[in-house]
Amino acid sequence: MTKLKNNVEELNALIREGKIMGAFEKYYDDNVVTQVNGNSPINGKDANRKREMIFLKEIEKLNSAEVNSVTFGGKDDNVSMTEWAINIENKKGEKKVIYRVNVQHWKDDKIINEKLYFCGDQKF
Repeated sequence: MTKLKNNVEELNALIREGKIMGAFEKYYDDNVVTQVNGNSPINGKDANRKREMIFLKEIEKLNSAEVNSVTFGGKDDNVSMTEWAINIENKKGEKKVIYRVNVQHWKDDKIINEKLYFCGDQKF
């Protein structure tokens, strides 16, 4: 469990520093499956990279990314859950706080499955 906690701490630190794509490249498995708010799964790192880039294109400035809580568990001690409050600004200067929870299943130090749960409208 210590290795998982260290990986999650480093992943979250990279995100807080605005190094979102660096975190993605380091910690996501090539065959990762991601699901957002119960929508159809997005399969593979390439497809998820495109999804992430669409999100990042909307952002002009990351004002802050705060971790409100982190939990660990799962049958094989391979699951992490992180609750975020992400304060962003778009190119028009509009600000928004995104509240989300990432549920991540890990294998061999990589995220193999992730579910994202957003609270409220996440678009500008």
